[in-house]
Amino acid sequence: MYQVLDMVGALEGIEADDESERKIEWRLTEAHTNSPPFTVVAEAYSKDPQLSVDTEAVRVTNLYGGAVRELLDGKSPRWLHGAAATHLRRALKRNTNGIGHTEIRIDDDLAVTILPATARNGISALERYEAINQDDKQRTEYGSVEGQVIGLTRYYSHPALVFLERLAASRVVCVLTKDLAERLGPEHHWSEAWSGQHLRIGGELIYDSAGSLKRINASYYEKISWAEVSLSDLRDVEILEGKTVQEHLDEFWGEQYG
Repeated sequence: MYQVLDMVGALEGIEADDESERKIEWRLTEAHTNSPPFTVVAEAYSKDPQLSVDTEAVRVTNLYGGAVRELLDGKSPRWLHGAAATHLRRALKRNTNGIGHTEIRIDDDLAVTILPATARNGISALERYEAINQDDKQRTEYGSVEGQVIGLTRYYSHPALVFLERLAASRVVCVLTKDLAERLGPEHHWSEAWSGQHLRIGGELIYDSAGSLKRINASYYEKISWAEVSLSDLRDVEILEGKTVQEHLDEFWGEQYG
């Protein structure tokens, strides 16, 4: 049964590593011990009854079948990582230790057969890929970022802003908590009120494996006021407050105090 759970877990991971982003719920609709000895059928159901997931299910199962074929040939797809890779590695290891034969069928077509020799190919491919990509920067932090609101959207059933983050100049989906959305006011006024606004938004900052900010689960915000300052005014600013550059650096780094 663990083999089945890992195979289904790989399907889920291929759709999206983050469970909250998945549209499909895979349900086991059949399980019997006829020939072959143990057979399980999993079918795709939409988490939202009003939305069809047929197209998404085709995409995910095609990626799934292709990924397993490549692994058994000793190659690891560049996009295969996270939960999907973990589940597939566990399943392949069982095929080298106790489970001698696994067949994966998609829409009643024989997609792939896993045998001990080909399972070892897949395990080696995953290990090689992980050795090359050990510098995984996927993480969650709590803090704030600055940027500009450039659009409105929805993240599943949650209201969200499209946010142009200032430092990386990248677009980030900023999902609003219920309390924050209420503080921002009625949703139909957001376009007029928030488009082009410069904000500091804080909360849960979610980064992908490349270290790029992927999503913000926002819990608070601050408006940022901009003011035009002439170059001549900047030249008159005395940032050292009468100190020499070395004295300023010593104090800044704490060397003055040992």
